[in-house]
Amino acid sequence: MKFIKVNDISIFRKVALSLWGGGGDPSVYGFLEVDVTHLKLLSSPTSLVIKGLSEVMKNHKELNFVMRFGRLYHRKSINISVMVNIPEEGRHDLSFATLRDVDRMSVTEIEEQLSKNAGQIRRREDPHLGFALRLIHKLPHFFTKSFLRVFGFLVHDLNLDLSFARLPKDPFGSVIVTNVGSLGIKKALVPLVPLTRAGLLISIGQVCKEPIVVKDKIEIREIMHLGVTFDHRFFDGAQAAKMIRDFEAFLKPDKM
Repeated sequence: MKFIKVNDISIFRKVALSLWGGGGDPSVYGFLEVDVTHLKLLSSPTSLVIKGLSEVMKNHKELNFVMRFGRLYHRKSINISVMVNIPEEGRHDLSFATLRDVDRMSVTEIEEQLSKNAGQIRRREDPHLGFALRLIHKLPHFFTKSFLRVFGFLVHDLNLDLSFARLPKDPFGSVIVTNVGSLGIKKALVPLVPLTRAGLLISIGQVCKEPIVVKDKIEIREIMHLGVTFDHRFFDGAQAAKMIRDFEAFLKPDKM
C-alpha cells in the first residue's frame, strides 16, 4: 500500500495529532437521518452507503488518511471495510470484509463482492483475515494484546508487506461500516477501533417509517438512521458538515 505524507495541515490538526497521540479518546459522535423513501426498491442500504462514502472520499482526502508515527499519510486507493457478523451456536463472532478500490465499483458490484466476501467469512474460508483470526484464537489470552500491538506496528507504522506470513497488508482501509439494522437495531454509535487506524465509522440502523415535515406538511417517510463516529485528529466538525452535505446529495433521487 502506497502512502503519501501530508505536510500541509492546519494548526489545530497539528495540535490534535500531538494531544491525542499518547492516549485519551479523540472520538466525535453524531447521528444522521436520511430519507430513503425513493431508494426502497434499489440495492441494500449497506451497498448504497458504501458507494456514497466512496464518492465523498474522492473530494475529501482527509477521509482517506492513515496515521503513522503521529503523522498523517494519504492512501493511494479508496478501501472500505464492512463488519461481518458470524453467527455460531452459543456465541457470535465478528470479522471484516474489505472492499478495495471501491470507488471504481458500481452499487451492484459492491453488493455482489460484499455478499461473496461475507459468505467466505461465515464459512471460515476468508482468505483476507482468516489466518490472522485463527492465529489469535489459538494464542494464550495474555499474548493477544502484544500480538495485536506488534501486528499494528508492522502493518501500519512500518507499512510492511507480510503476505509471505499470510498476514494482510492494510487490512481495514480508511472507513468501517457496520449494518446494525440487520440485527433489528434502530440506531447505534460504535467506537473507534485503534488497531484498524480507520478515521471514520458508520453504523447503519434499521430503516423505519417515521413522520417528518416535507414542505410544511407531515408525511410518513422511510428514514435510515446513520451513527457517525470520527477521529478528531483526522478532521473536524466543519469538514464533517461538508462531507455530510455531499453524502446527502449523492442519495438524492436525481443522482440514483
